[in-house]
Amino acid sequence: MANILLVEDEENIRQVLTLSLNSFGHEVTACENPLEAEKQMGTNQFDVIITDLRMDGVDAGIDVVRMAKTTQPHASTLLLTAYASTETAVEAMREGAFDYITKPISRTELGDIVERALEARNIPTHAPSSQAIRPQNNQTHGSTNLTGHSHAIERVRDRLQRAAKRDFTVLITGESGTGKEVAARLVHEASVRSSAPFVPVHCGAIPENLFESELFGYIKGAFTGAEQDKIGLIESADGGTLFLDEIGEMPLQIQVKLLRVLQDMRVRPVGAKDERQVDIRVVAATNRDLNEEVQQGNFREDLFYRLNVIPVHMPPLRQRKEDIPDLVDSIMHKLGADNIKIDNDVMQKICNLPFEGNVRELENTLQRILALSDENRLDMSVLDDFETSHTPSTPSLAQIQSGELSLDAQLEDVEKALVQQAMQQTGGNATQAAKLLGISFRSMRYRLEKLGIKAKDT
Repeated sequence: MANILLVEDEENIRQVLTLSLNSFGHEVTACENPLEAEKQMGTNQFDVIITDLRMDGVDAGIDVVRMAKTTQPHASTLLLTAYASTETAVEAMREGAFDYITKPISRTELGDIVERALEARNIPTHAPSSQAIRPQNNQTHGSTNLTGHSHAIERVRDRLQRAAKRDFTVLITGESGTGKEVAARLVHEASVRSSAPFVPVHCGAIPENLFESELFGYIKGAFTGAEQDKIGLIESADGGTLFLDEIGEMPLQIQVKLLRVLQDMRVRPVGAKDERQVDIRVVAATNRDLNEEVQQGNFREDLFYRLNVIPVHMPPLRQRKEDIPDLVDSIMHKLGADNIKIDNDVMQKICNLPFEGNVRELENTLQRILALSDENRLDMSVLDDFETSHTPSTPSLAQIQSGELSLDAQLEDVEKALVQQAMQQTGGNATQAAKLLGISFRSMRYRLEKLGIKAKDT
C-alpha cells in the first residue's frame, strides 16, 4: 500500500516494526542510522518515514526529520520516542514531523497512525492561498475525504478556506467517516500556523482519569509515577493547532478547564503552582448533536458557544454520491491500483452501495474487493458474502405483551447485529468500529465484553 522508510538503531525493534508494517501490506526499507537513511532518501521516494528519536545516545531523529522535510516533501514523518513528554518531541513536530509515536506501540496503533499519515501526506507544508484546499482536477490524491466536485463538498471547501484566514475556533460536525480530521488538517495547513504543530487529540480514546494529565501535562512528583515533567497535549500545540476530535466525549470537569484555556490562553500542569502562556488555535469535531447534549446537561453551553464560532458540517456520502467516481479513483491511486480499469457497470454498482460508514467504508470496501479479486479486474461478486442482512424484522407490541418476545432480547439482538457489522467492516478493529457506530471506545469495549465479541485492539 505504501513505501515506508524505517530508521531504528535497535535491531529487535527494527525487525518487529518491519514485520508489523509488512502485515498491513506496506513495503519497508529499514535503516539503522541517519547516514543510511540519507542515502535512501537520495535515491528513493517514500510515502511515510518513521524514525527513532534516540540513536547512539543522541537525538539523531531530529536530523532525519529535517532531511525528510528537504528531500521528501510529500512524505509524512513519524517520530518514535520513549520520551514523548520532552521538549525534543515537540521540537521535531515544529521541524515538520507529522506526529510522534510513544514506545512501546501495538501493531493496531501503528497501523492506525500510519493510515492517518498516509491520508495527510499530500497536503502541502505551506499553503498561503485557497489552492491548498481546492483540488485542481479529478486526479488529486491524498485527502480522499474531500475529493469531488459536488455542490455539497464545494460548499465545505469554501467554508474551510474562509475559516483558515481567521484565527477563530472551528467546530466541524458530521457523521463518522466523513473526513472531519482531514478538514481540520486542511484548515491548519492553509493558515498562518502551517509551519507549527498540528496536534490531534482523540477525546473518546482517553480514559477519564487521565484526561487532565494528558491535556495539561504534569510536573515531577505531582502524583505517584510522575518521575519527570510531562508537557501536555495543549502545550505541545503551542504556536499551532490543537484538534479536539470527538469533543462530545470530554468529561464535564475537563470542559470547565478547557473553557478557561480558550478564554485566557493559559494552562496549569497538574501539580504546578504557576500557569503557562500558550498560543493555540482550536479546531474541534464531533458526530454528536452538541445542542442536544447541552439540553441534556452533558455538554457545557458556554463551551459550546466558545467552540461554535465557525461551524463546518461535513456532508455524508449519500448526499454527494456524484463524488464517488472521483473518490474511487483517488483511493485506488492511494492503494497502488491505478493500473486496474473499472468498467462503467462496476462503478455503477459501487455507487449504488449504501456506504453508511461514508468515505471510510468506501475505502474499506475497495480494499476488500481488491484483496479478493483476480489481478487487473474488480470482481463485485466478492461482496456477496458481506451483504447479508443481520437486522431482525420489526417485532410487534402484541408479541411483547403476549410474552412471545422479550424487549431486552430484541434490543440486544439489534445491538449485536450492528456491532458485528461494524467490526466486520473494520477487520476487527474496535477503535475504528466505535467511530463507525458513533460511540466512544470505552462504550465499545463495554459492548464487546457484554456481547462476547472479540477484537484485535482491546
